[in-house]
Amino acid sequence: MIRSTRDLTKVILAAALMPLAAPAQAAGAEDAARLCRELAGPATAEAPVSKQAVSDYFRALRSARASCERAVIGANPDPEALFQVAVLMQADGEHALALETFELAAEAGVAAARTKLGDYFNFGTGDVSEDLDRAIAEYRAAADAGDLPAKATLGMMSGLGRGTSRDFRQMVGLLQEAADGGYHFAQLRLASIYMNPRSLPRGLAEELGLPDVVKAAEMLELASKQGNEDAARALSQLYSEDGPVTDPAQRAALIRRSAQGGDPAAINALGFLYERGEGVDYDPEQAASLYVQALESGQVSVNEIRGRVDGRAVAWDRDTALAFQRILQERGLYDGALDAKVGPGTLRAARGLATQ
Repeated sequence: MIRSTRDLTKVILAAALMPLAAPAQAAGAEDAARLCRELAGPATAEAPVSKQAVSDYFRALRSARASCERAVIGANPDPEALFQVAVLMQADGEHALALETFELAAEAGVAAARTKLGDYFNFGTGDVSEDLDRAIAEYRAAADAGDLPAKATLGMMSGLGRGTSRDFRQMVGLLQEAADGGYHFAQLRLASIYMNPRSLPRGLAEELGLPDVVKAAEMLELASKQGNEDAARALSQLYSEDGPVTDPAQRAALIRRSAQGGDPAAINALGFLYERGEGVDYDPEQAASLYVQALESGQVSVNEIRGRVDGRAVAWDRDTALAFQRILQERGLYDGALDAKVGPGTLRAARGLATQ
């Protein structure tokens, strides 16, 4: 392994001037580039969906470090390996060197590297001075190459008038492009605008039919399915009794639509509506069945099933609790009394639903 990121950059920059790599060296570099891609994954400038995702990403990147470094030594450094090495330099606080290496990756055609360059000049990280003209130019080049984070960032900058003229229509359009491409951050930002369009000019909001809670829920569901923790929390709040939808029937319709799409949080919330007869007919059997479905997804924990009223947990409905215990008993998970008391024994059995 190269001794330091500074030494590695010297090697990379010197290698770029070499006329040709020896055949054996080129073959070794190809194998190293392949392993770098396998271990580190694709070059991406996307914001991570969660803290765990950040940890997993850098764990994978560190495991790929030696391979990625080997892949950039020679006359033809691998473009994606250059990007990954630059990310490692960035993590090591070697920002000037990271900037040089991102530039090499960008020149080699890695769109995400242009987005990283845009970030450097947008925020003035480390010893790199803020340069909004350069930032906008890099983001636009990356966006033109199809990079979704670049589109989302350009959209946000358009809304703020940062480095460019303020254009709310362009902001929404670029965020929509990034969201349609599957970028969770853009989906989350759009959901916020759809629910609360006060940041938009009134005429544009009316033209777009905002606020639109259904559209907001759709965006949050897409982001939540990718593991975006903020989207999952916002979705849970949207479904809650103290959320923005106050009409019980409308809230039930919204939650049912999301539940039918397979969203675990919505399935759980729909169960709570059936348990209490809120916006739907009271149905304890259906409520218990939906709680089971939510737990089986593995994305709703035992401590998260059901819901709260005025921010407080409420006692189980007796018939719903009995139905829940019977399902656990039928699954061979619960051998306690059918007493409608959902205590530690019942909840311990319920944890087994996620592993069945």
